[in-house]
Amino acid sequence: MMRISARWQRNLIGVVVVACVVAAYTVIDFGPSWSAYRNTQTPQLVVPAGESGTADGQTWRLESIRHQNRSPYSFGPPLPDGTVLAVIVVDWSGTPLPGLCTAVLTDGERRWDAERVGGFSPIPPEGMKSLCDAPGRIQFGFVLPSDAVPTALDVTHDDEITVRLLL
Repeated sequence: MMRISARWQRNLIGVVVVACVVAAYTVIDFGPSWSAYRNTQTPQLVVPAGESGTADGQTWRLESIRHQNRSPYSFGPPLPDGTVLAVIVVDWSGTPLPGLCTAVLTDGERRWDAERVGGFSPIPPEGMKSLCDAPGRIQFGFVLPSDAVPTALDVTHDDEITVRLLL
């Protein structure tokens, strides 16, 4: 039987220690960033079309979708050529989350951010709001290409997808 020399044994132990340190550093340093990145790609909750879903003390339901081919206002610019305005109402109940949430509409390949207040989004009726800051009925407006067929609405908090509502 061949015996490993003391120098090789010491070098092998050194390599194992360095590998363990690099692995620990990688997990500690990149773990939270990787987790945050994954949460920007993978929703915490997926709600099938026509249903409501609950997670972490919050219930989400897609209430309505309507399309308009003109600006909701008699003033201001018209919708850009070849676009439609999609107005989506979401009912959110339960525990509030810190900060504001936003919405993104997707067809699986393309994504459209919700219009901000003062954009093309219509003024919400009584009992509804356009600011996603607390539970309630929230209205989102999206300017989409007229050939777009969205498949899901993602509601995000701090860029992490809180819920994906399938259309």
